[in-house]
Amino acid sequence: MNRILITGALGQLGSALLKHYHDKGIFVLATDIHECPKGLVYNYEKLDALNFEGLLDVVKKYEINVIYHLAAILSAKGEKNPFHSWKINMDTFQNIVDVSLKCKIERVFWPSSIAVFGKDSNLEYVPQNSLMNPTTLYGVSKLAGEKLMNYYFEKYQLDIRSIRFPGIISMDTKPGGGVTDYIIEMLNASKKGNEYICFLDKNQRLPMIFMEDVISAITLLMSKKRSVLSISSSYNIVGFTTTPEECLLAIKSNGINLKVHYKPDFRQKIANTWPENVDDSLASKDWGWSPKFGLDKTVKIALNG
Repeated sequence: MNRILITGALGQLGSALLKHYHDKGIFVLATDIHECPKGLVYNYEKLDALNFEGLLDVVKKYEINVIYHLAAILSAKGEKNPFHSWKINMDTFQNIVDVSLKCKIERVFWPSSIAVFGKDSNLEYVPQNSLMNPTTLYGVSKLAGEKLMNYYFEKYQLDIRSIRFPGIISMDTKPGGGVTDYIIEMLNASKKGNEYICFLDKNQRLPMIFMEDVISAITLLMSKKRSVLSISSSYNIVGFTTTPEECLLAIKSNGINLKVHYKPDFRQKIANTWPENVDDSLASKDWGWSPKFGLDKTVKIALNG
């Protein structure tokens, strides 16, 4: 039986994974740098993943055998303090690897991102194996992590699995500082009856994915035998693609007359280097990935949630 540790468990993805495994009766330990929130019903330890000894102690104490390492600083927020972002994103990754080797962790999940790509990546439809010249520190750190996970598998047979996520849509937590957060902010403004100022151009197309599809993808990938995986880095996946204008039309189709003003900021420059769509056929072939939520279904569920 798996005994799971999640770092960054109070974030967008961590919160959803925590609920998923808890509801299935699987032991899961949530860790984050914050004090335990009031009313939290899950096993929780305050832990900074930069603290190697603290991380090692927790893994031993709870007899952990699977780790989901989600602690990170995201794209737009990362550009405000790139040196600190590198430290958080990469030093914690190295700590997880070190602890995993010492404690013989069976499997690790570590999320990558479409931020690994750049203008040389055929942005209209990015293949699984593409030129990668990221323009943000976040993208650079994710690309470095992908190279390292491949290295550690070849050298130590450490089983780290990864997905290059597009923009993740979830209404359960606050946006975490990503370039694709506009869609969550737009949906929140719709529910509150506010106008919205969008930080991207109305025609900026980006790939997205609804949180339920994210959890399905992660759990499916983590359930497969290593032998069926043809790569030891990170898989492309996508739920659907959209623009702010298309998102607005989807919201209006639900009877909400949201008013949006477009005032692109520094995040537009980042978005210009990200894919419009990605080829996720390898994920489909290797481990059966198939999205269930498109734009209209995602918007309807989000507005009624």
